[in-house]
Amino acid sequence: MKKGRIWILKRRVTIPLGVLILLAITVVGLFSFQPRFLLKELADQNPGVLFFVETEQKVLALTIDDAPSSTLTPAVLDLLEKYKIHATFFIIGKQVSGNEELIARMKSGGHELGNHMVEDVPSISLSDEEFESNILAVEKLIGPLGPTKWCRPASGWFTPQMVTIAHRLGYRLCLGSIYPFDNQVRNPVLLHDAVMARVYPGAVLILHEGGPQRDYVIPLLDKLIPDLLAEGYEFLTVSELQALEEAPLNQPDEPRL
Repeated sequence: MKKGRIWILKRRVTIPLGVLILLAITVVGLFSFQPRFLLKELADQNPGVLFFVETEQKVLALTIDDAPSSTLTPAVLDLLEKYKIHATFFIIGKQVSGNEELIARMKSGGHELGNHMVEDVPSISLSDEEFESNILAVEKLIGPLGPTKWCRPASGWFTPQMVTIAHRLGYRLCLGSIYPFDNQVRNPVLLHDAVMARVYPGAVLILHEGGPQRDYVIPLLDKLIPDLLAEGYEFLTVSELQALEEAPLNQPDEPRL
């Protein structure tokens, strides 16, 4: 060994092809089927983030990302009004200008507004200061129509620090428990079947609008909503769903005099 140098022997590790294939199938399966045991583990490890609510009541929250859009939001609101249900819209700040009337219509229709940052770029790539300024910028745009307490990071990834910042600003992060990859699949029949196969009481469903390339959401909702209603499901806003999480499981009987 030469003086002044440190030689490190690196051992090459070979992983059998079968193990790699099994690992790939496992990862794809977890993301594709979103098993509840994995989501429960995530929820238990991250109490500052809402993924779903444990309840036996047949309720779910419909959340719609990347609103508003002059091309799709009116049709989405028409459908929600047609079926007399409420949803939670996660608003992108850059899309508010020129669409203020649509956001006002959301609020007047009983829907809930959530904060989806200024633009659709992965929030996890932002610095802490940028993440905070994004939340405050969108709050300034939608706050006059009523307070909002839900923030959904763009692209879904988050850090503990993001949870802390959101909490300090009066927000709780909301992700979800049923994500049918509508941005990628874009086939309303396949998406409908995927949601119906995975739905369960207390779930948070994530869908997208935001532009003409997502026009699949209209036939999807027009088939999905009545089918879920026929299954006995009630649609709640995220805040209404969270209220079930906070309610005591067993109410004692009132004392009789």
